[in-house]
Amino acid sequence: MRKFIFEKRKYGFELLMDLHRFENNPNVFFDPTPHTCDFFEIMIFQKASGTIELNGQLLEVRENSFFFICPFQKKCCKIPLNDVKGFHLVFQNDFLSDFFDDKLFTYRLQYFYNSQHPQYLRLENEDYNIIQLALNEIIAEIKNYQNDSPHILRSLLYFSLSKLNRLYSKWYNISPNTQSNSIIYKFKELLELNIRNSHSVEEYCNLLHVNRHQLNAIVKEHTRHTTKEIINNRLLLEIKTELRYSHKTISEIAHDLNFSEPNNLTRFFIKMEGVNPSKYREIYQNDINY
Repeated sequence: MRKFIFEKRKYGFELLMDLHRFENNPNVFFDPTPHTCDFFEIMIFQKASGTIELNGQLLEVRENSFFFICPFQKKCCKIPLNDVKGFHLVFQNDFLSDFFDDKLFTYRLQYFYNSQHPQYLRLENEDYNIIQLALNEIIAEIKNYQNDSPHILRSLLYFSLSKLNRLYSKWYNISPNTQSNSIIYKFKELLELNIRNSHSVEEYCNLLHVNRHQLNAIVKEHTRHTTKEIINNRLLLEIKTELRYSHKTISEIAHDLNFSEPNNLTRFFIKMEGVNPSKYREIYQNDINY
């Protein structure tokens, strides 16, 4: 599978973010075959059509739509190149987390690392125009880069990401709070790091040094879901990703995801998805060479 690597010295100096307009060079951004990146992406369409498959979910590209992609998530873009208008924002976590001394910053944003809701948002014109103003300022600042540009770029990016977090949270009726109990953000990080091996609430409680009641209360307040629901949904996404984008057998997937036996994976998948893993793969797996 093709992997795109962030070019941090593209402009002759180190810059851990970038922003382009699709209409200037859309061919660079729309790969119709499954691929992944080692950076965060936000694909912003003011005008376009087609679909984006993100982590196995097919999402329609529409006017004023936003797609939020985390590092190493799988996607493919089937978008006609005529009349595409919008922005492609990319950045590495360190660009903001080092500056704010907050390694959990991206986990504070509801649209990243979210297996409960689509990493997708569509805005009304008024809200889109506010975001567009900030994006245009970012493009102008990169073009006219000066000694204080990193500070201005961080401010504009922070504003855009935080504003989008409010809008996303309102759209899906979840908490927009990015400064609540840090345990919820650490839980999201640990989930990404450990989901292939750890599937129980108790394991995450031990990692976080909290009891089950404390963790469930914090998670429920922030996400409207129980801790077990969050873990199960994230594990389901991991299984789907393996079924769609690899040629591993069900037994191999079960072994890699720390199920004691393949039948346990099959039972879990049927309970969550309503079909067995083999049938899911038969219906959805991409007919391409990896």
